[in-house]
Amino acid sequence: MRAILATLYYVIVFFCMTVIGIPYIIYMGYIRGKKERITNICSFFFTKLAFRIFRIKLHVDGKENVPPPGKGFVIIANHQSFLDINVMWPVVGNTAFMAKASLWMAPVFGWILNIIGCIPVYKNPRKNAGMGKLVADRLAKGYNITVFPEGHRSEDDRMFNFQNGIFRMAKEHHFDILPITLINTGEILPKRKWAIYGGVVKMVVHPLVKAEDYADKPMAELRDEMHDLIESALPYAQAAKNTKNLTDTEKSEEK
Repeated sequence: MRAILATLYYVIVFFCMTVIGIPYIIYMGYIRGKKERITNICSFFFTKLAFRIFRIKLHVDGKENVPPPGKGFVIIANHQSFLDINVMWPVVGNTAFMAKASLWMAPVFGWILNIIGCIPVYKNPRKNAGMGKLVADRLAKGYNITVFPEGHRSEDDRMFNFQNGIFRMAKEHHFDILPITLINTGEILPKRKWAIYGGVVKMVVHPLVKAEDYADKPMAELRDEMHDLIESALPYAQAAKNTKNLTDTEKSEEK
């Protein structure tokens, strides 16, 4: 039954993306000339339709940290599920994303990715030359770009180390970074099996990190700080912190 529901979820997303999305892309992107706002329709689709049908609720801490529309920013988040992008739109509004280049080979889907401002990441590093400038150009036009620096989805809630790419670009092109922690997306739409479950996705939006805030930090320090900040809101990190605090308290009382 869960496999059937998961299939239905993907079918609904793809159907609406093509039947509703393509006309909206033509209207907003070509007639009105505002391609950076195309993905705003995704907020309506997921909150008013898809999430209600599949009983997915979204709880957000720190929504006030999302900057108002205008200057673009880069969203850095942990990655557990295909659902990660779907829950991002209702919270941050418009966002494109960086993803593996093979997705652009899919008929129709690849065209949509291009139109909404997404950026392909190639396995061959030489093909990724100039990506930092491309990101900076997108941000200057009002796009927001979502990046999952782990590189691939975790099969449990534990984070992988972050890769260097986006942080090298940040040091070179000086853009603002919005760190976000995603909790429970991997349980609702898991990587390890074909299924979907109802439940609550929690999103923690951390304060915006402006370019001047990390100007004097080495790239590796910025990368690790962002990783640790995002990880700190995950349940296993919170549990470890609480255990440590309890142990420290007990030791203090013994003294």
